[in-house]
Amino acid sequence: MTPTDFMLLVGGVILVGYLADYLFRKTYIPDSVILIILGMLLGHFSGILPPSTFLEFAGFMASISVAIILYDTGLNLDLITILRESGPAFVIGTVSYAASAFFIFLIALFMLHWDWLHALILGTMLGGTSAAVVATIAARLPVSEKTRVILNVESTLTNAYALLFVLTLIGFAQTGVLNPLDALRALVSALSVSIVLGLFVGVLWLKVFAHLRNSEYVQMLTLGIMFLLYAFTEYVKGIGAIAAFVFGLVLGNARTIKEMFFLDGDYRISTLFKRFNDEISFFIRVFFFTFLGIIFVPPMNQVLYLSALLITVLALIARYLAVYAARNVPDPEILVISFPRGLSEAVVASLLVSLHFTYAKIYLQMASLVILLTNIATAVLIAYVVKTLYSNKKTSTQR
Repeated sequence: MTPTDFMLLVGGVILVGYLADYLFRKTYIPDSVILIILGMLLGHFSGILPPSTFLEFAGFMASISVAIILYDTGLNLDLITILRESGPAFVIGTVSYAASAFFIFLIALFMLHWDWLHALILGTMLGGTSAAVVATIAARLPVSEKTRVILNVESTLTNAYALLFVLTLIGFAQTGVLNPLDALRALVSALSVSIVLGLFVGVLWLKVFAHLRNSEYVQMLTLGIMFLLYAFTEYVKGIGAIAAFVFGLVLGNARTIKEMFFLDGDYRISTLFKRFNDEISFFIRVFFFTFLGIIFVPPMNQVLYLSALLITVLALIARYLAVYAARNVPDPEILVISFPRGLSEAVVASLLVSLHFTYAKIYLQMASLVILLTNIATAVLIAYVVKTLYSNKKTSTQR
């Protein structure tokens, strides 16, 4: 590929991303589906961008995408609402993840005829919703701020569950030692480290930011601090994505943080600052979804298609059970149908490939199929629910 071809490709992807975002605002068909299909056309079906070449960049792409998108998500959320809605988010995230993982475990056990360990790895890998995808969808839906907070918090939590449980099971497969108590300790420790570091660096940067707010490139400098925070959190066995989310949350709620920590000075974050991060998030998001499509390679085994379809249906049922368990949550219909999987699942699957793990290629194919099907299902259901239920609500209110 020549430099000119590369520029043509990048410009074309951004243009399609902008048009897809515009279409989403008008029709509520998520841009993720359009961009994933674009990636599939550029990848497997045309061979312009070979999936095998891009797969080795999956970890890099995932880290950049999730960090920026969750940082931007935190920047635009209200901290008081998050504290108020953390209970329902925890219930929905935990019940949904556990039920989905169990259903997928059974499918792998009885349809794919895997042993219990490999079936459990598949279940824990695909049990959660994608924080990056959910954040994109939630920001554009005509729902309450409470609903957006629940969606963002519970999806971020399930990403943490998936990462830690899968890594624990991989370690067991390699060493033969599995200690559930150690896994629970690792989860609590990783979440605690991530939240504390995100909060500490966020408050510290607010004090620095108060003196640099009129300096040039302060937005880009802040983004650099977020990347350093992400990397350091990962080095100390935390979860960089959660630290980035908390960091953005602190900056986006500067006035509330100022009152909570009795800080002196002007800590307001300008609208221009947030707009800059929205633009960066858009750029990353467009290539994030296109990348998902590029690395998708359709399997030849028909049983895998049937299994992925059944996983999608059961994942939706798991969401219903989770929302029912939370009780009295706002916009329950939207909470139920917001269940897309994303790049984190593909990254875990690619890790298994790099480790030459048993069924590694099937893990990757299953992850790709489930990502595609859950995103399409979410797109169709959201378009239907918003156009029918929410438009009817608006009409009845006007009367």
